Amino acid sequence: MAAEIGATRPTGKTPFNSNKKTTATMKKEQLFSIGYHLNSWDLAGLPIKPALEFLKGQGFEWFEILAWNSLSDVFARKYMDLGPQEPAEVITDTTFLRRMATLSQAQREQGIRLSSLYCNGTFTDPKMWPWERDAFEAIARILAGFGAPVLVMGGGPSEAIAGKHTPEDYKTFCRSLEEIGRITKEFGVETVYHPHLDTFIETREQLDRMMDELDTGCVGLCIDPAHLVQTNSDPVNATRTYIEAIRYMHFKDSAVDPSLKGFDRYAAFCELGAGVVDLKGLADVLIEAEYDGLAIIELDVSQKTAEQSTLESIDYVTNVLGLSLNPAKAG
Repeated sequence: MAAEIGATRPTGKTPFNSNKKTTATMKKEQLFSIGYHLNSWDLAGLPIKPALEFLKGQGFEWFEILAWNSLSDVFARKYMDLGPQEPAEVITDTTFLRRMATLSQAQREQGIRLSSLYCNGTFTDPKMWPWERDAFEAIARILAGFGAPVLVMGGGPSEAIAGKHTPEDYKTFCRSLEEIGRITKEFGVETVYHPHLDTFIETREQLDRMMDELDTGCVGLCIDPAHLVQTNSDPVNATRTYIEAIRYMHFKDSAVDPSLKGFDRYAAFCELGAGVVDLKGLADVLIEAEYDGLAIIELDVSQKTAEQSTLESIDYVTNVLGLSLNPAKAG
């Protein structure tokens, strides 16, 4: 069984917390814990073992990392550019096993726990889908072995690649997500979808279309505010609108530079508080809703060292937003 993060984990359209305070004037407390994404080290090619030691030393209890199997961020985007064809051979088996061994060692020896593996898929390609489904099931089994609570899925062909999504495209996409969600629940793992630049769901309009079609009893939502704000969407409003379906969060900021196009837009991502995302508004929505899942601080690449970048985001979260990395311990 996957580890419980909080007192109540939502499913479908069930309200977030059945233990709501009855005194209207009582200030609600933070129930969600805050973890860190290893992208800052991982995407720069830096070793992850010292990164995990550093994060544990800063007080983090949870971390997320890309799966880096053949459903990884880089592979999926490359594959979508190539168009529909048989999947390429997996070439990272040994690397992947060593990666999982490092994570297992850190969890066992340091007590810092894996929250999720992030995986991309295409979801709408009938040739790819049976293979993708099996790979997602394998990832879910790995997560269950770690006691990790969530599988984060992203991807799907963007409109820039595949043309404007049709109603049938949304149906196919959502049925695929739901199929994975039903599979992962068998292992005690929640599945969430992460809207992301250059994927099937980028904008608020696309998010609304997906949520109209999606069975949130099978699949939840992971809001990443930096990706939404890059498309002129309001992440605070999206979080408030879909709070009952949100089972995982990313805390991420962006300076949003309109002159940047395509993949260059990723250069606008920045340390928390250095961009335009209303992170306080986001935190207020989560606290008001008594969200008791996880919020993962993330920054893909920084001009600063990964350690300095992390310290700046920690400072913003704790001293500006007034949040705790581990509210249960703080209380």
